[in-house]
Amino acid sequence: MRALAIALTFSVIGSASAVAADLGPISPDINPERFGWSGAYVGASVGYAWLSDADHAFAPPLEDQGDDWNFGGHIGYLQQFGSFVVGAEAEAQALDITYDTFSFIKVNNAWTLKGRAGVAFDRWLVTGHLGGSYLTTNIGLHDWGWAGGGGIDYAVTDHLILGAQYTHHWFDNFDGTLIDGHIDDVSARISYKF
Repeated sequence: MRALAIALTFSVIGSASAVAADLGPISPDINPERFGWSGAYVGASVGYAWLSDADHAFAPPLEDQGDDWNFGGHIGYLQQFGSFVVGAEAEAQALDITYDTFSFIKVNNAWTLKGRAGVAFDRWLVTGHLGGSYLTTNIGLHDWGWAGGGGIDYAVTDHLILGAQYTHHWFDNFDGTLIDGHIDDVSARISYKF
């Protein structure tokens, strides 16, 4: 399943390149090598996430894991300075991950606020991101943790952007418990740039 999710993500990037090649010049007045990444954007994502955690209230620690598809949306703003691009983004994801052993426990949603920074190569943008992630569960536990990762975007047109993103979320002493958790998420994204 993990291989399928990764293959799907990279096929989106390959499709973006093929579509861009078929479209030819976007407009005679626009130089593709001068594409500007500055501006606000909104979008949606689909991906696959893997969760693992360890409850240190037990010796040895009690471990469990789970995985599932997820869907989300994002909104953000980027500012370009030469080839360097910085910005901020808010992202919401419906994770719906059920634990393998304790199947009555489910991780519901993640809300992430992150800063982005990267380098633009014409219509390609390679970025890293770091921020905070708020996670909820169906048993009333919820807490803030950290999130970091990277991504690549391609501007198919001046407004349509396709991309792929990897994010690692980590939580220590989740909601005051002795549980440490990790979530890895690979997503394909589509955005509209204003």
